[in-house]
Amino acid sequence: MLSIGPKDFVPFDWNAVAPGYQRNLPHITQPGVIYFITFRLADAVPAPVAARWGQERDAWMQSHPKPWGEQEETEFRRLFTLRMERWMDAGHGSCLLRQPMHREEMQRCLLHGDAVHYDLGDFVIMPNHVHLLLKPTCPGQLQTLLRPIKGVSARNINQASGSSGALWQGESFDHIMRSLDQLERVQEYIRHNPVKAGLKPDEFTYVQRWQVMK
Repeated sequence: MLSIGPKDFVPFDWNAVAPGYQRNLPHITQPGVIYFITFRLADAVPAPVAARWGQERDAWMQSHPKPWGEQEETEFRRLFTLRMERWMDAGHGSCLLRQPMHREEMQRCLLHGDAVHYDLGDFVIMPNHVHLLLKPTCPGQLQTLLRPIKGVSARNINQASGSSGALWQGESFDHIMRSLDQLERVQEYIRHNPVKAGLKPDEFTYVQRWQVMK
């Protein structure tokens, strides 16, 4: 298990961010930081529901341009992030990742680039979404690292399940850790997400890989 302490931790700093990109969500790149990442199956949220939520989010973001302070961060999470989390935890969609063989493929893809392109932290594979902590070890956009993880897993899971089409929602959610305390809170969230969703032990995969040392 990898230890993360003050000497290893780089907090978020607006003055240190690199040029990023923006699709539906703002994505920020900063060297050396740890990201909390969530991506979900494409059918976890019906398209009309996702479109309505996206319109509400875009309208809010236009009236609250970045950079955000703590108040804006908290409000965004309350209005949009928590709503999505509750929906996903309710188990909507095909929930293909409820099957152990598909979670094993997902875990294999997560671990493939570990210690090469990134350091993989704690993760949980839920029936219709994945939460993970990740620290890139090479420069570039975070989505460049996620693309092969999502692409290979989608191809192999679709083949194994006899499905076709987009497996994953195209855009992932990512958030840079501000402090070691926040990192610990996210670790707790990842650990307890299956319990909160009322899952049985054979319906999820949770792995702790980091220990915070203060």
